[in-house]
Amino acid sequence: MPENWTVQEVAARTVGGTPYWEVAALKPDGTLHRHIMPTSTLEWRAAEYGIDPADVDTLLEVALHEPHIPMVDDPAGPRYTDGGVTLLTAENDTEARTAHLARIKACPVSVRVRGAKPLDTVRAGHKPDAARIKAMREAVDTNRWLRKYGDLPALPRLAPGAATADFPTRFVPARRP
Repeated sequence: MPENWTVQEVAARTVGGTPYWEVAALKPDGTLHRHIMPTSTLEWRAAEYGIDPADVDTLLEVALHEPHIPMVDDPAGPRYTDGGVTLLTAENDTEARTAHLARIKACPVSVRVRGAKPLDTVRAGHKPDAARIKAMREAVDTNRWLRKYGDLPALPRLAPGAATADFPTRFVPARRP
């Protein structure tokens, strides 16, 4: 059974020109745990996992639970203990989202987000920018592709002086008989 933490307060702050939220959650032992996240975190999670940018509660659940997902130190780098797909090893954002939300659900810490009044500061301050989220999503997709294939697809290099008309710019299927 997960340990339940209750959000007590949220403060909007800025450090070095970067705006962030500081979320204080009360642990069962009576101590406060402070989670600090840049305000862009919610846009990044929307872009990475294909979550609706307006679904602030789901984005907050992801962001506030991520530090508590069990990890294993591995010579190749840290990895999730469940051994499932990750953001960059998944075939697409649907597969990545499904695996990540399952990890959040199984997390040993539960931070109640839905209905938590102190998080109204974040809900009111979250102003998703569609163009920025699109650029973030393209960056994630590019990184996933590079990890999987090692390089971006490219047209063959032309010999000096070769005509570009020899290389189609789009696929044209052959006619059927």
